[in-house]
Amino acid sequence: MNKSIPDFLVVGAAKSGTTSLITDMRKHPEIFTPGIEVNYFSHYYDKGPGWYTAIFKEPGKIQGEKSTSYLFYPVCHERIFNHNPEIKLIILLREPVKRAFSNWTMRYVQHRLLYQAHIFNQQYPNKIENIGFSQLFHHFLSCYSSPCYNNEPLDVFSRGLYINQIESLLQFFKREQILILISENYFRNPVETLSKVSQFLNVDDFPNNQLSWKRKMEYPKKLDESVVSEIHHFYKPYNERLFDFLGFEIPAWKR
Repeated sequence: MNKSIPDFLVVGAAKSGTTSLITDMRKHPEIFTPGIEVNYFSHYYDKGPGWYTAIFKEPGKIQGEKSTSYLFYPVCHERIFNHNPEIKLIILLREPVKRAFSNWTMRYVQHRLLYQAHIFNQQYPNKIENIGFSQLFHHFLSCYSSPCYNNEPLDVFSRGLYINQIESLLQFFKREQILILISENYFRNPVETLSKVSQFLNVDDFPNNQLSWKRKMEYPKKLDESVVSEIHHFYKPYNERLFDFLGFEIPAWKR
């Protein structure tokens, strides 16, 4: 087994443009990535390293994959390190309120929220009675001091606690192994973001015509502005810790 495979992972965050990013990366002639979200270290770890490394079929290229579950689940961090301690990790972060609403909307459209709430209610006494975005956030707050706040569907909000997830990764990986990108910058200037990716992976620049593909989805529900300020207030201390870690603020995240 070659422990150096893969060379990199795009680990998250979910609903932050990671599909667009990996699609751009797939077009680079020096990079190979499978066309699926593998989720090996989170959901399919029992299949073993042989199954995983067999997915990477271009040994002459820089190889990697994108699975957003890897950032959120701490168990993945040690598993990734044990598999390849020299791996490079790419994180794409989106303003957490908009990310949460996008995540909630996707699950709403896919009819997953009711099922997730049903499973949650079977496991915990603090029952979810309403899966609306603002109602779910208030239920998340009521569970915040207990382990259930990380469970589906409340993870719609806990996935935005980025600094906690980054600090967990840093228990295993050196800072220079992690590239943190900001979604709003990527959407505004994909060429600049892809230049950072090419430098991080030590490959040639991306061709100038390889601009970002982005999924467009019409939201069937509008973001309730009455709860936006409340959710921003909740995320503010976590964002401030993230800004301190990065060494700069993100203007698009400020209100």
